[in-house]
Amino acid sequence: MKTYLEAEGIELVNSGTDYFEVLERMIHESEHTLHLQTYIFEYDETGKRVIQALKNAVQRHVKVYVLIDAYGSYPVSHEMTDDLLQGGIHFRLFSPLFSSESIFFGRRLHHKIIVADKRIALTGGINIADKYKGNSHSKAWLDYAVLTKGAVCEYLHLLCEEFYHEKRSPALGSWERSIDGQKKDQITGRVRYRRNDWIRRRNEIHKSYVEALLRAENSIVIVASYFLPGQKFRRLLQKAAARGVDIKIILAGKSDISSLHLAEHYLYEFYLRHRIQIYEWTDSVMHGKAMMTDKNWVTIGSYNLNFLSHYISIELNTEVLDPHFISSFAQHLDQVVRTNCRVVELKKPGDGANPFRRMKMWLAYTFYRWLMNGMMIGRKYRKRKK
Repeated sequence: MKTYLEAEGIELVNSGTDYFEVLERMIHESEHTLHLQTYIFEYDETGKRVIQALKNAVQRHVKVYVLIDAYGSYPVSHEMTDDLLQGGIHFRLFSPLFSSESIFFGRRLHHKIIVADKRIALTGGINIADKYKGNSHSKAWLDYAVLTKGAVCEYLHLLCEEFYHEKRSPALGSWERSIDGQKKDQITGRVRYRRNDWIRRRNEIHKSYVEALLRAENSIVIVASYFLPGQKFRRLLQKAAARGVDIKIILAGKSDISSLHLAEHYLYEFYLRHRIQIYEWTDSVMHGKAMMTDKNWVTIGSYNLNFLSHYISIELNTEVLDPHFISSFAQHLDQVVRTNCRVVELKKPGDGANPFRRMKMWLAYTFYRWLMNGMMIGRKYRKRKK
């Protein structure tokens, strides 16, 4: 989607009870059709509650479609499958083993989309599971979503139909062409959806990140749960810092992937040496993916700044130009940095750095670089085929 469109409403939604209250309200108020597509859908207390709300919608004659990733939600229990199907919900797994979708090895449905009646949608990085909602024993993982209302949501409805039914949608292409063909001065512009699906030659989110780094004049704030950008992206950060842009990167103090967490730490010295500020969120597990530049542009979604999101997974981000939304998000990030983060500082020689830990960080980083280079072989071949 190239063009920013008006929306009747745009709201920031936080993980925890905030997100799941909004989600359940959307389901309860749906009248005709509802699509839910996600990477992880666990059959825990939260998952069962969402399924019950979906079944209630079916009883009101709403057509409900659920698509979840076969790997991300593995193993999907027979109990959960029966609960969905017997409740009248149209349900299937994306890319189970030995399916036609699995011919693209590693391509996963990582986007998170809920869209009701083509008029209201939730997009972001939040999966359906207890850990994203939180409870009395543990805090919700830090993550974000965007609630959008209006005709722009039809794009997501058509996109979800395409993925659910496993076939290209002529209606989606026509919708995009009709919007992109409008004159720019006819669009006041507040929101647009961007996709990354490299296998399908969609690289929109990555392009948006690069363009945002190039045009940033005053400030950049990045929220990244699995932050392992390539050399080109790191050079763009370095150049932005060199021209005086204030850069803050909020990373995970606690992570659910320990090896990737070690690999991230290996690059801390590079960032700090180039006056890029690093903050670690310590209140819970970090799972958010967002960036804000100059307090006038925000992107929030499922896209991680690493090679898996860039070259493998199916991702979706929502980009926002709305001043009220951005002001709210900026205030939230300021509070996160002030009250819930540890400031990372550049260690000086002799500060007692643990050489064994440094070796582990190097090994983790080397492993992920090796894995990325293996993926790049296919990328280079694909470029020659063009």
